[in-house]
Amino acid sequence: MAKFMVATALGAILVLGSSARADCTSAPHNWVLLGLDVHMGAVSIRDTAKDADTVSVCGEGLPVYQTKAACEFALHHAIQKYSGKSHAEGNFGSYLCTDIRKWRQGS
Repeated sequence: MAKFMVATALGAILVLGSSARADCTSAPHNWVLLGLDVHMGAVSIRDTAKDADTVSVCGEGLPVYQTKAACEFALHHAIQKYSGKSHAEGNFGSYLCTDIRKWRQGS
């Protein structure tokens, strides 16, 4: 059941993030930083732009990057930001850098 909820949350993140992505006119930003919280069975979406201290490039709300290296740099920053902090201070998220092209239907 928990795997189903995580998959559903990831699907919602991708749908919400990719809908406004088409408005981005610069070079392709195919790497996206996803974040989830799973606490007492409840799955919620993290504000990964806030966690990574970045600004959305394409106005979609999710931080997107041109390269895997840039995405992983932001991921490491988010992890380090909450390192040593308590659960109440936000140290309970799970992050993933993924290539959005791999999630599209038919790929």
